[in-house]
Amino acid sequence: MSPRELSNAPNLFLKRFSFIAVLSSLVLLLLSGFASFKLYERYVLRLAESNASNLAVSIMHAHREILDNALAKPFLPNDEILHLDKTLRAFLTPYGILKIKLFAPSNIVVYSNDFEIIGKGAVGNKHLEIALSGGRSSTIQTKDQVHDMAAENRFDVDVVESYVPMRDESGSVIGVFEIYQDMTEFRAEVNQGVLLFMVGISIILFCVVITAYIFMHSTARKLLSQQHLLEQLATIDSVTNIYNRAEITRRIEAEWERFRRGCSDEKGFGILMLDIDHFKQVNDQYGHQVGDELLRYFAHRLQGELRLYSDLGRYGGEEFIVLLPEVSEEQLMSVAERVLMMVSAEPFQINGYQIPLTVSIGIALASHQDLNPDAVIKRSDEHLYRAKEKGRNCISAAQNTAPAFAV
Repeated sequence: MSPRELSNAPNLFLKRFSFIAVLSSLVLLLLSGFASFKLYERYVLRLAESNASNLAVSIMHAHREILDNALAKPFLPNDEILHLDKTLRAFLTPYGILKIKLFAPSNIVVYSNDFEIIGKGAVGNKHLEIALSGGRSSTIQTKDQVHDMAAENRFDVDVVESYVPMRDESGSVIGVFEIYQDMTEFRAEVNQGVLLFMVGISIILFCVVITAYIFMHSTARKLLSQQHLLEQLATIDSVTNIYNRAEITRRIEAEWERFRRGCSDEKGFGILMLDIDHFKQVNDQYGHQVGDELLRYFAHRLQGELRLYSDLGRYGGEEFIVLLPEVSEEQLMSVAERVLMMVSAEPFQINGYQIPLTVSIGIALASHQDLNPDAVIKRSDEHLYRAKEKGRNCISAAQNTAPAFAV
């Protein structure tokens, strides 16, 4: 993964987390809203079913004789139907009942305020079968229009149809009431309850997601910071804050690949191998702490003398490498001369000490005759030792670069 991809990884991760969190929250809200609506609907059904059961018991107690008579005959005469209808309407009107049916055990409609269905069967009605077996069953529906027992039309009505058994004094089922109740008044309460529930869930989800986002954002930034630190430790020298040996070598190898693909020998890349003269004496005289400070100041001064696209690395101890892309022999030598003069021009001031320094420099220009980048590094290193042998504070170069000389 490239450094740019690495730095963008936390943002990509957080974007994906945000998308998944929002999508999951929406799904959870929808499922929660549906579940809460079903719970409220179940509550309304059970309430209506209980009301219908109590009402059926009241009807049986108040009109047992007339109901027993109705169930005893296969078909009621018109005058008896009208009498039963008048009796039940008067009894049920205060309860807001929309419609009522009376079924015989044979599944035949014995009575209904809708006279047209009297005498018809209801075979296959599962709710009726449950009630005939002694249970209760209810369903809820929204009807566009309902003709109630008061002979009035009602529109957009939530109706609960409850099937409740009729029992004789011994407890045996002798028939079934199907009672239609208007539960529209509960619609607003149900909607309000579902809405409040979803608002509460939304607030909880929002707090959880935001908390998780903040935590992961902070964690991702810390991980990225640690990654950058590890990357820096792997590539930067801890004393001088310039490239370490592994990184400067990697950059030389990358430059070698670019050079090998198309650059000429006249405009290749050059290497300066530098060694601070008599650096051991500095450590012995001033201590290693001052020696480390001196290395840091030396690297800083050297960076100020180099081109922006040049690379500087600590090769080991007091040895440094400078990589200069696309330079000629003359340019390479010119840079080496400037570095040599810059280092010795004025002493380094470290902790109140005035410490003069000189360097020895070996230089090499890449050639297509070299087998690999190590050959270029080796030549620069060999010329560094030649510069030391010549008395230090001088430059040594390959013959095709420039004649060796001392300053």
